[in-house]
Amino acid sequence: MKTFASESGWFEAAGIMAAKIEIKCGEAAIMKLTCKFVLLLTAFVFPSIIGAQVPVGRWEIVHLTGDNSSQTALYPGSFSTFLKAGGTGYTYGTFTNSICVLAVETSNIVPTWVSLGGNTYQITITVDNLGLGPNLSFVYTGTYNALTSVPGDILHQIPAITGTYYGTGDASACSNATQGLPGTFVATFLPTLSSGSASGSLDGMAADSGLAFDSTVNATISFSTPPAGGQLAGNVELATNPTFNGQPCFATTAGTVNPLTINASKSAQSGVSEYILAEGYDPYGTPTSLFLNAFSANVYTTSNNTDPNATQVSTTEWAVAAAIGEDNLAAGIAGIANDGTNNVIVMYYGVLGGICNNAGGVDAPFQFVSGTPLAHGHNKHHHHGNRPMEVRDHVPRDKH
Repeated sequence: MKTFASESGWFEAAGIMAAKIEIKCGEAAIMKLTCKFVLLLTAFVFPSIIGAQVPVGRWEIVHLTGDNSSQTALYPGSFSTFLKAGGTGYTYGTFTNSICVLAVETSNIVPTWVSLGGNTYQITITVDNLGLGPNLSFVYTGTYNALTSVPGDILHQIPAITGTYYGTGDASACSNATQGLPGTFVATFLPTLSSGSASGSLDGMAADSGLAFDSTVNATISFSTPPAGGQLAGNVELATNPTFNGQPCFATTAGTVNPLTINASKSAQSGVSEYILAEGYDPYGTPTSLFLNAFSANVYTTSNNTDPNATQVSTTEWAVAAAIGEDNLAAGIAGIANDGTNNVIVMYYGVLGGICNNAGGVDAPFQFVSGTPLAHGHNKHHHHGNRPMEVRDHVPRDKH
């Protein structure tokens, strides 16, 4: 899973909780080791068939060939990004699995794109390693097909771009792909979350990287249309005030917990990744947030998982990214069924700041009760972190 990073490493100190969200309508390898709790968000949402403004929207770019042995020993090279109209991309919401990316800052991975005519597009990801290593770019040229068959299930067809890529500058640390001998890639499109609500509970079950709330607390996550492409907006409401070591965690008004507001400018959705910072205060006025680090996923059941990049959800449940090239063909249909959708979102999360700082636990299922994804049709982990949100600069560090 691609994860945000900060200089101090948030996930190593904050508890990360787990839940499963059933959605009725609408819409990491290195760093994964520090993430112990998982939230599952299930949404029966199908990706919009993007038309007039392809390739605007969320894209998970995955290398199928061309990575060198150092990269493939960990996971396939990949980038999660949100491409915007006019040939730009949402830099703040671009994350990577590439071991060529050494600097984890807020603006050093820059996506751009250009139409080459018809359904052919060229996407360029430019990396400034800020003196920690050589600067480089990956240039992806491919053809868009709204009905790309998912390997392993030819009847499962999703929007995707397939083609070839090469590195410029010095990408030798992670790639063998050159302009003369390019690698191959696939970029899976995913819909944008912009409305609806997900209800469930934050349980009092502890896991091994944090301590849970003292008891279960019901919660609702509501999505709204983000102010800009690549951002996430909405709020998180708690039915009762959770306590941690006997202390109430959040501020209340007349006995009701004040809603936590998702900070859209510090939250992002791109490729398979969703990162949410829901802000509020503790009872003493100290800024306190729920930080959610998530990825759209395929979830399968096995007692003997063989995918080293899968995230363990429960004793027998495992999750992989919902994108071609990062899914799990060996797990059968369940390992690929959600490709190109937000049907299931696995979400790591914990409390950041305030009297309940570092609280965490494992959640019961959340139910998504309404909403639809933002359609871009006529308008469009394991991943190591490539950049922090400013709000986390003072906290410890950790993409799906």
